[in-house]
Amino acid sequence: MKLYQAVKWLMTVAAVLLLPAMYLVPALAERRGLFSWMLYGLYILVVLFVWGVTGRGNRNVSQGFDPEADNQKLEETREIIREKSRWSAYWTLK
Repeated sequence: MKLYQAVKWLMTVAAVLLLPAMYLVPALAERRGLFSWMLYGLYILVVLFVWGVTGRGNRNVSQGFDPEADNQKLEETREIIREKSRWSAYWTLK
């Protein structure tokens, strides 16, 4: 997992440094066309996707994620919301 974090940060740094490099490095300045900006935008989307993959919702059992505990918390929350709802009498009729 450490390698993944390093690659993620390396991609982020590259995305941030590429923007000023397009204006400061003469070899890159020659290639500032629409196609280059579209590729840069695509690269930014890939970096955002990589950052999104590491979110809390992507945990699995090997990382300490217990779906039964989360489901129990969800059921408790639903019950609390039903009790507070003024329409709760209609839900209990079913």
